[in-house]
Amino acid sequence: MSNHVLIWAGVPHNSDGIVFQVRVVHGLQRFYLSRRVLEDVFDLEPRASDARQLELFYTFLTRIVARASSKRSIGGSDTVALQSTDFIASGKKENRSTLHAYAGREG
Repeated sequence: MSNHVLIWAGVPHNSDGIVFQVRVVHGLQRFYLSRRVLEDVFDLEPRASDARQLELFYTFLTRIVARASSKRSIGGSDTVALQSTDFIASGKKENRSTLHAYAGREG
């Protein structure tokens, strides 16, 4: 995670994704990763529980925090939404084997 440290993570009251806060270069920044992004990018099952969303988030924590930190490296008061496109590498979508390789290294 380099200099960026996860402070907290949780599922919002509507069970739609993960909200998390990271310590960045100048302060704290809050991010939002929707259920849709978890489904599209990380293969979350439809209607997965809150616990399963958090489990998947922590499985890919290093990758998610790295993408979040590159999207916003200086803290602000707003919540930054991460999109599926934030996780597309080199102009093309990563395949499932790449995602599972990440899971093997991080989990």
